[in-house]
Amino acid sequence: MGFITFPILQTARKSGLAVNDSGSQLHINCPFCGDTKRRLYLYSNTEQYHCFHCGAHGNAVSLYARRTGLSYASAYHVLVADEMLHFPLPAVQKPPEREPAGIEQRDAVYRALLDLLPLSAEHHQNLSGRGLSDQAIVANSYRSLQDGKELRDKIAAQLSSRYDLNGVPGFYFRDNAWRLCSYSGLLIPIRAMTGQIQGIQIRRENTKRMKYVWLSSAGKPYGTAARSWIHVTGNCAQNTAVITEGPLKGDVASALSGNALFICVPGVAAIKYLPDTLKSLHLTSVQEAFDMDKLRNPQVVAARKRLRQVVTDCGLPCKTLIWSENYNGIDDYLAAKRIS
Repeated sequence: MGFITFPILQTARKSGLAVNDSGSQLHINCPFCGDTKRRLYLYSNTEQYHCFHCGAHGNAVSLYARRTGLSYASAYHVLVADEMLHFPLPAVQKPPEREPAGIEQRDAVYRALLDLLPLSAEHHQNLSGRGLSDQAIVANSYRSLQDGKELRDKIAAQLSSRYDLNGVPGFYFRDNAWRLCSYSGLLIPIRAMTGQIQGIQIRRENTKRMKYVWLSSAGKPYGTAARSWIHVTGNCAQNTAVITEGPLKGDVASALSGNALFICVPGVAAIKYLPDTLKSLHLTSVQEAFDMDKLRNPQVVAARKRLRQVVTDCGLPCKTLIWSENYNGIDDYLAAKRIS
């Protein structure tokens, strides 16, 4: 018998995680980075997991191994011997994870998607309140996506008639048609240093958890998972870059500081693509500007240590920026400083 794939939900429960529901996609708190906004996704369609805060990902065996401290081989044998698990399925029945399409294809599709959508008056007011000018709002191509399957199907049909949607996170193929899988909310383009749109984040309304999510179709038929892409905003010709968490925060902070160069990681520990970004820019120094809870939150303290090591490995000095704790984010601090 060859290698087998184990059910992710039952394995997560066996590892001690609180998984009380069933379904093709569940969101729980991440035990690896300490995230409490339920950004660890469990996909029962593919028996995989992925944390959109720290980037942890893998299958049921790697989840159990990481939770228990066992080697992958030892964890595998423990799961094989557990008769309480549902009978595991042959691995050949599970399709491999689809790689995202190249950035040129993603950029073309996402630009066309944004062209089909408006920006609501409510979202425009929110962005203005953060300190963004009308010119910056237009330049950053923010858009609003409302609820409704009919609207999403119409958008997918229009785009599929003009573009290849294979490998573009957010789109999947079912019932002989391409579909758009997305939460409603404010759409935030995630750009490379070239200005190309790598992916899209969504700022959801009326929710206290998972405020920011990726446009992704992981676990869907012919769908593709988003990656933890890095957002670059501001003047890329500058020699100093500021690293902060969150693309919208970076857009605002850059605008409020005279188009300063900001590198925005999607989560404090989601730095997989950071080295490539740093090496692609002409930098002589880096400044870290995570939220001020970095002085107290042990997960952020650990993430800052890893970040500094990555920056050092790229041959760059890294300075930590500190401001009044009355303002958690650097965008809040810069906005208050502008008003005062």
